[in-house]
Amino acid sequence: MRRSLVLCLAILLIALPALAQSAMLQATPASPDPLMGTWSGLFRAGDDSKSAALRFDVNKKGDKVVFLDLPDLKFHNLGPFPLQREGENYVGGGFNLKLSEAGSVAGTLTFDGNDLSFELKRGELPAPTPAPPFTGHVAQPVWTFKTSAALWSSPTVADGVVYFGGSDGSIYALKTSSGKQVWQFKTGGAVMGRATIEGSYIYSLSDDGYLYKLERRSPKLVWRFDTHGGTIKRDLPNPKTEGYDHQTSAATVSNGTVYIGSADGKLYAIDDKSGREKWHFETKGIVRSIPAVANGQVFIGSYDHNVYAVDAEKGSLRWQFDTKQAVVSTPLVVDGAVYLGGRCSNLFAFDAATGRIKWKFFYWTSWVESSARFREGKLYIGSSDAQQLFAIDAATGKRSWNVNLDGSVWSSPAVTDEHVFIGVVGAVPYFIPHHGGFFAVDRANGKVAWRFPMSEIPGSMDSGVASSPAMDNANGLVLFGGLDGVFYAFKTAG
Repeated sequence: MRRSLVLCLAILLIALPALAQSAMLQATPASPDPLMGTWSGLFRAGDDSKSAALRFDVNKKGDKVVFLDLPDLKFHNLGPFPLQREGENYVGGGFNLKLSEAGSVAGTLTFDGNDLSFELKRGELPAPTPAPPFTGHVAQPVWTFKTSAALWSSPTVADGVVYFGGSDGSIYALKTSSGKQVWQFKTGGAVMGRATIEGSYIYSLSDDGYLYKLERRSPKLVWRFDTHGGTIKRDLPNPKTEGYDHQTSAATVSNGTVYIGSADGKLYAIDDKSGREKWHFETKGIVRSIPAVANGQVFIGSYDHNVYAVDAEKGSLRWQFDTKQAVVSTPLVVDGAVYLGGRCSNLFAFDAATGRIKWKFFYWTSWVESSARFREGKLYIGSSDAQQLFAIDAATGKRSWNVNLDGSVWSSPAVTDEHVFIGVVGAVPYFIPHHGGFFAVDRANGKVAWRFPMSEIPGSMDSGVASSPAMDNANGLVLFGGLDGVFYAFKTAG
């Protein structure tokens, strides 16, 4: 018995090292994937570049995914974007990249007609530098006028009266000097677009689908025209949507014809006197852009991704350009060039006659909801998630200055000799911090001259200002509507 036990122990002692070595071999993990982890460097778009990082990981299913950081746009861990192996490359989510023998990750990110190239080294991005605090003092309004619902509409000023619409379905006329109500006209839907003034009349589009022509001094209805957009449900910004259908077309009056875009996807030409349709031009998407008329052409953008140039008399197509994403902003025509941005992250300068691209300015993934204003060779225009107000050379498309205003700049600025006035929209909840308010920016250098911060609105995702400001030069005022339902008047000097 003892001998058998000793023999067994001897055999076990001899076998243990081999068993241990075999167990070690079986427990040795596979070599780590050399792609995993964080890589950082520069993303390049033409002559421009920004610091960026890619972080590679695996999801719960074991599939490779990648996350993107763009600190300048406050994008952190944007993703995951799934990746698939195709030969030596990894492809997915617009990425096409590979791990090089030199120890870098190189490739491209392609989206909406934009190509970004990169070559990244292993390592984290440096910690972002906190944005400096705003300069300029906090201004207070001269007067305010309270309505019962959010004000998305942009105002128009004439002869000491400001006209604007409200989400409560009303068109308002107020004295610019005091904010006292002159009149109020009720429509059948929210009035979110700009009021247009032509002579003694005002034109305003309601979400009930009708374009109203009113006498300006009293709200007497002259005619109304059915744009057939009243049945289209508006998809306002909220945490459950990516629609962001907050813009609205407005009337443009030229040579006795009223041009208006509609939610039914058409551009209408209407006889100004009778209110009867002359012609319509059909796109394949909602038209929220405001028509611009110049040199016998009407320029318009559509949710179908296209910019259109249409014959102003006949309604026939002259040219079109596919931007790859929805176009909701309004064309600006200056000296034979059409300036227009889209959700493809580009501001374009087109030749008005041919549609040829003269230049484009890349917004680094941010939408272009804002419409440009021109003054002394410069374009002044906002951005969405990039939260920037830009001054851009109109001839070359080169940036003169930009300033971060900490909110979405959806509206279009008002520009004077000294200042650029602009509102910004805050958003909660949202993956990038946004705060609402209104700013006066020095036109020469982009520094904030004064500001008016605005609080979050309980129960609403959005706050701040989506309304484009209007000037009352006679009284030295800048005027705009707030998403809090309040209409504001400020001294231009703050």
